[in-house]
Amino acid sequence: MDMQLPFTPNESGDVVAARRGSPARLIEYTHGRHVALPVHTTLELMALPALIEVPGAAYYARGLLKWQGRHLPVVDLYTLLRAYPNDLPQRLRYALIVAYQTAPREPVRHGALALPALPQTVEVTDDAQCDLPDDSDLWPLLALSCFRYDGRAVPILDGGRLFGSSHA
Repeated sequence: MDMQLPFTPNESGDVVAARRGSPARLIEYTHGRHVALPVHTTLELMALPALIEVPGAAYYARGLLKWQGRHLPVVDLYTLLRAYPNDLPQRLRYALIVAYQTAPREPVRHGALALPALPQTVEVTDDAQCDLPDDSDLWPLLALSCFRYDGRAVPILDGGRLFGSSHA
């Protein structure tokens, strides 16, 4: 029986533990800018979803999305992070259903992210960790950590922080 071990030779031929990464869902919220979510928190991708408008909703809320007999809030990350209430939102092409908890042992809740493009799945290793970008004051409130991908910082969002609290 040939068994694959989690060890590989390095450049000098020494056997070392293979670097293992964790999968992340890479989400482009505007051209060239990304965030990530743990793969296990992303449940379903919907194309061209119909939204119900909510008068008086937060500036970054796109409305409500009917999903499995419930109405989920839809957050526009571009508008939230750029904080341009008068800016026209990007065209909504997809909605990504996200599961989250606001605290351990709390029930799992759901929300949706408005996406202009399809998300990707990437492998993230510890050595890609980096500081949060400085282009929004909200990163420390929304992100668990950050990694470098294609030369740019990619914050890893916490769904509980994103959907479970007010950012305005």
